Formats: sequence, structure tokens, C-alpha cells
Amino acid sequence: MAENIANNNLNNKNQLVDHLLPDFCDVRYIFIVVLFTEVLAIVFTMAAASSATQFWDFLALSSLFMLWIALLNTAALCLLRSWLNKQKQNVCLILSFSLMMGISLLVSLIISKANILFIVFDDHALGSLFLLRVMTISAVIYFLLLRYFYIQQQWRLNLAAQSRAEIQALQARIRPHFLFNSMNTIASLIAISPGQAEKAIEDLSDLFRASLAEKNMHKLSDEIELTKSYLAIELLRLGKRLQIEWQIDDNLLNHEVPSLCIQPLVENAVYHGIEPMEKGGKIQISALQIDNKLQLSVSNPLMPADKNKKPFAPSRTGNQMAQNNIKQRLKLVYGNNGRFTINDSKDKYTVSLSIPLGDVMK
Repeated sequence: MAENIANNNLNNKNQLVDHLLPDFCDVRYIFIVVLFTEVLAIVFTMAAASSATQFWDFLALSSLFMLWIALLNTAALCLLRSWLNKQKQNVCLILSFSLMMGISLLVSLIISKANILFIVFDDHALGSLFLLRVMTISAVIYFLLLRYFYIQQQWRLNLAAQSRAEIQALQARIRPHFLFNSMNTIASLIAISPGQAEKAIEDLSDLFRASLAEKNMHKLSDEIELTKSYLAIELLRLGKRLQIEWQIDDNLLNHEVPSLCIQPLVENAVYHGIEPMEKGGKIQISALQIDNKLQLSVSNPLMPADKNKKPFAPSRTGNQMAQNNIKQRLKLVYGNNGRFTINDSKDKYTVSLSIPLGDVMK
């Protein structure tokens, strides 16, 4: 049952990427609509008015007229968004265009019949082709708007496809040196400590199971357990050279995060930060709530800049595949609300993820 619920939630999040129309119920979109409408009203007024007095009168009435059309269209798309997004792409575009044109025609007919605008402007100013002008301008604006939504949707789909491909590559990529070292460690433990060897095999199985899983999102607690399974294997090999410090807010454990957003960063910290140092060092992993956001951080020490002292192991330069993948998935799921930052000081390297505690990007 829990697995089915998790899969349904995942499917719902993935469907957000396929939606052509944004959420017009969102206050941010309403603000953008009002702002865009007012800009258009000012532009049309500057083109039509011939005097300062006429400018302000025309601006007031045209703003009122255009805002009625814009806000009614916004309300209609807000109410019908779910149904429209379930249609095929072409059908959704045609229905949305027809709906907005219908609202423009209805408002224009009401204005025309009531002679509201003609009280201020004569027939020469407005022209006898008032309805034709309004419908032509509306058609151009709605075409460009829906074209923008279409292009934005294609960008999201391409980004989602690229992200899925990269996460599959990331999930399938277990560094050969880690696998070989793990098998050698397990082999050496079988004779002297069968219990530890069995536990190491279970941890390694957990890592492979996570690599084969197709989930894009799971609970923070699952990501932490996966990371602990990885670290348990590395602790058998590195011993006291590897120290771990956890700072976890238990209230955040049920919050969903992108899968494999901590373990690859910890693996990088071990590979690039701990292994090259003779005495090893401490990796700090935290999951804390800061300003209504989940702040995930992974820190590792860096090799001191001493040219006379050779490192315990050769320094490694990573291809940043894991970091780039996580950064793209944060962008895909959370939009501009998710952040990926790196703080590289002289003696410490920290990667931080900022995840909103609200819903995913709509």
C-alpha cells in the first residue's frame, strides 16, 4: 500500500512537467497577467490618444476593459486547467484559444452594447470596426501566449528527458574502485568476522537496489539510510580515517527529496576528500530546516596546501557528473525555489542543497 501511494505521488509530480497550461490560480501568475495587461493598455493608449486629456481618459477605460478580459480569461483557465491539460496537446491549444476568444467577444459585445467607451470617444476615435479590432488584437496576443506556453513545455520535457537519462547513468554508475574494494573487504572479513561480512553484503545489496530503482523522489529518511549503508562499507575499509558527523532534524525525515541527492555527494567527499589524506578526516552531513526550507549539506576536509608534503593518495579531479545531475533535478522539480551551492574554502569543501518544504514546482 505504501509503495503504491509513493508511486502515485511520483506519477503526479512527473505529470506536472507534461502540463501545457500553468496554474493560473497562483497569485504570481495573476500578478503577471495584471502587469502585462497594464503594459499593453499603456502601449495602445499611447498609439491612439492625441492629447494629454484623451490619454488619461483612454488609459482608464481601456485598462478597465482589458483587465475584465484578462481576469475573466485567467479565472476560466484556472477553473478548467485540470480538464484542459488532460486533453491532447493540439486539442488543449484549440480549446484554450477558443475559450479566450469567446470571452473577449462576450466582453466586447457587452461594452459595445452599453456604449461605455463611446461616451468618451466618438465613432472616429474608436472606429466602426471596434469588435474586429478587439478580436484581431486578442487573436494575436492569445496566439503568442499559447506559443510561449508550448515552447516552455517543450523545454521542460527536454529537461526532464535529459535529467532521467542522467539519473539512470548516475544510478548505474558505481565506481569500479569502490566495488572492488568492497568485495575485497568482504572477502577478508569472511574468515575473521562473518557477521560483519554478512552486514557488508546487505549494505552493498541496498546500494545496488537503489541503483536499479526507478523512483525520482523518496523520503529523506530513505536517502539517509542509503547513505548510511554506503558509509558502513567505507568504514570497514577506512576505519578510523573516516569520521562521520550527522546533524539531522527528525521532523524532516518524512519530507520527500530527489533520490540519490546525498549519497553521491558523500561518495565524492570520501573519494576526493578523505582517501587522499593520510590521517583521513571528518565528513559532516546535515539536514536542517532554515527559513521554511530543507537545507542539506555535505562537507569534507581538503588537503592542506603544503608543497613539501606529498598526499597519502593521488589527488583526484572529478567530472562533476553527480553534482550537475543533482543541480538539474533540483531545477526541474522545484524551479527557482531549489538551490545548489558550493563553498570551496582553503581547508573545507561544502555542497549544499536548498529544498522548499512546500509543493514541487507547478
